Amino acid sequence: MHSSKEEQIRITIYETTLTVQQNTLSVFHVIIQTPEQKVSLVRYPFDFVEFHQKIRFHFPKVKISFPTLHNPSQQRVNKRRSIQHLLFPFSRKSNAEKLQKYLERCFRHPVVSVSSILRDFTRVQRDEDVVLMTQLTDTTLTLTANQSTDRLVIPPKLNKQMPPLPATMDDFNLIKVLGKGCMGKVLLVRSKRDDTLYALKAIQKKWVLKQKEFAHTRAERDILVGLRNQSFIVHLHHVFQTPSTLFLLLDYHPGGDIATQLSLMSKFTPERTRFYAAEIVQGLNVLHSHGIIYRDLKPENVLIQRDGHIVLTDFGLSKIFTAADVDQEDGMPYTQTFCGTAEYLAPEVLLGEPYTFVVDFWSLGTLLFEMLAGITPFWAETHMDMYRRVIDDPLEFPPSFDQDTCSLLSGLLKKEACMRLGWGHDGIEYIKAHPYFERIDWDLVAKRQLEPPFVPVIKNEQDCSHFDDVFTSMPVRISQDSREQDGVQPILDPFVSFDYDSLLIEFQQNNKPRLRKRQSASMTAEHIDDDRANKKRQLRRRDGKLNPSMTSTLNNSVYSALTVENHQQVLLIQPTL
Repeated sequence: MHSSKEEQIRITIYETTLTVQQNTLSVFHVIIQTPEQKVSLVRYPFDFVEFHQKIRFHFPKVKISFPTLHNPSQQRVNKRRSIQHLLFPFSRKSNAEKLQKYLERCFRHPVVSVSSILRDFTRVQRDEDVVLMTQLTDTTLTLTANQSTDRLVIPPKLNKQMPPLPATMDDFNLIKVLGKGCMGKVLLVRSKRDDTLYALKAIQKKWVLKQKEFAHTRAERDILVGLRNQSFIVHLHHVFQTPSTLFLLLDYHPGGDIATQLSLMSKFTPERTRFYAAEIVQGLNVLHSHGIIYRDLKPENVLIQRDGHIVLTDFGLSKIFTAADVDQEDGMPYTQTFCGTAEYLAPEVLLGEPYTFVVDFWSLGTLLFEMLAGITPFWAETHMDMYRRVIDDPLEFPPSFDQDTCSLLSGLLKKEACMRLGWGHDGIEYIKAHPYFERIDWDLVAKRQLEPPFVPVIKNEQDCSHFDDVFTSMPVRISQDSREQDGVQPILDPFVSFDYDSLLIEFQQNNKPRLRKRQSASMTAEHIDDDRANKKRQLRRRDGKLNPSMTSTLNNSVYSALTVENHQQVLLIQPTL
């Protein structure tokens, strides 16, 4: 975002939690970057509440509303493993996203942005706060004539661990194009920071907005963040952006994908097919257990790793089910959007009917058939003929298919969704129990200890021979459109909250803020230091009054309710002393 044409300010907020006296306390890590410096701050919700109260008191005409925050303690109470509770975390914005947008509005406001209130809130205050100067050379403290002591920041000690800087395009060397689609490219890149190869997915914002694919793009980002530590799912490292392009930095897998392997070999052996099918089932199990329907399982989206194991990628058409999607009769979540790849669409999708997780099992059956036969079961010259065959034609098998294979495919390719193998809450277990997988040890599959029947030959680190020549021969470049060209203004950019940094998350987890120990169970406001007492008195000003029912328990509770002038309920979090 921009506070002026000359100065660029970028804000990122992450939320972590601490357990204090059996209560869960939210801790917000606020990263503010300007051309002059980058500041990493630790703030609690009560800091934001106090800041908002000061703004309302000193600038009553400012119409910046404070967001409603969720209580992390309450989110963990009575969470049954039902679909509704399983999916609930994906169904609403996080506290960090809300506070990030709130702080961005403050920086954009012509009055608040230049106020001493905002300046004080964003300066170093706690031991955990650090500032990274752009030209820091030593730890000598200097004071110039135009500096005031209240704004003075002591540079961090050289031996103090600093949070990693956000990723940018300047951190990578472009090597090869690995793939290309309607929304952008996937490139092989090398990081200048750790000399590691990655796959960089570049998505054009202009295309996303024009095609109304913002929700799908957001879902893909959220899925990759939420499943970043799961096996059989491609791992995400960073999400960063320019005014025109969104970048997802992913693990690079040099074995290419199943589509390229099929183009080279026509079809696979039964052993190789069974191995891939088992690991794909395990990957679908990860997605479905997190309430995610894939909707785009196809050979191009199954990557082969260096050791021969597979991961699923490209969740641009996936959907995160919410409690609102759950049918009250059968307890299954449904959706009705027409999307996917033509050869792998289930009959219920083609007919425009509500559908659920089993559309992924239809795609699995189609892919398994293709790996064994070299062609999809209902292939036709045109999409319309293919759709007609999917809906009307019976399933036929080549003579080479054995009985167990035919039985599994007959179950996966049932035209009636409720009769399809895998239907129901634990349907994937019926797939695992099928005789086709009798020789598969699913414990070894889950641990990635099943021996792959095919391991790609990698000649050197940058060997891209397992990728399609059509892509690898393309010019290696990413258009650097200006803000005027693509028409996306930072202030209005809906992608502003997409950024993600796994290294920063790891840093924050390893450097959690310290809380003072409780001194006495009967401690009251009179025993708290003067600064804390002053804060409480400021909260009683005319623009925000404490709820009388909560005043008596404020000091000994972690969460208290605060009613502000517009009657919006927010959470006041106060660390237990």
